[in-house]
Amino acid sequence: MATRVATQQRIDVHGQLAGKTAVITGSGRGVGKAIATTFARAGACAIFVVRDRQLGETLAEEQREQGYSADSGVADVTDAGQVSMLVLDLMQRHPAIDILVNNAGIFLDEDRRMRPSESDPLIMEHTWDTNVLGAVRMCNAFVPHIPAGGRIINVSSTMGQFAGEPQARGPAYSMSKAALNMFTQMLAADLSGRSIMVDAYHPGWVKTDMGGPRATVEPEDAAKTALFLASRPQSEKTGLFWKGTTPTEW
Repeated sequence: MATRVATQQRIDVHGQLAGKTAVITGSGRGVGKAIATTFARAGACAIFVVRDRQLGETLAEEQREQGYSADSGVADVTDAGQVSMLVLDLMQRHPAIDILVNNAGIFLDEDRRMRPSESDPLIMEHTWDTNVLGAVRMCNAFVPHIPAGGRIINVSSTMGQFAGEPQARGPAYSMSKAALNMFTQMLAADLSGRSIMVDAYHPGWVKTDMGGPRATVEPEDAAKTALFLASRPQSEKTGLFWKGTTPTEW
């Protein structure tokens, strides 16, 4: 009976992604987990991509027990070999990937304490390897398997925004998100001919390990924009940076 109720809720209330398959990186906790859970409840087959196989299988099974569709995959986005193996693994079970969410990201404690005038290149390199090159690796691997009408969603931050007053905090994280925003624009232009929409969004100051105890946004609320971007009608207006359901300046 519980499974029947959950399935009915998915169709009647949250059916925006019915029949879609979505890959979400960094979905073991926080915003990524909330996005994957939201997508599953919206009718998609949500694939939890994590580094810990057992965790991914547990999260996917939890969704299936509630009547939703879910799967899991294992990859560290900083490892090109693991990303390649992830694609090979998932393609055996899923004919296409309709939605790719590049959520995996880090904001190191050393970066929080680091001044731009005293930036440590090793901290920069470590951060970029996950926040920028991780997304690049995932896109390189999965774009060939995304059909027309597909979506790529990059979880970014206003800390990488050029508009507004400049800030002197988190230089590695801020610069990585600025680069991710530029990659979003360029990828959108590149894939427009295939009708694949690419957007980035700011999830807010989210109550996660990264956001800290003073954060103000619940992960489930942060996932709402990802759902909006994954389900909004096909449009030439892509390659944008979103806050909520409104595009904002880069």
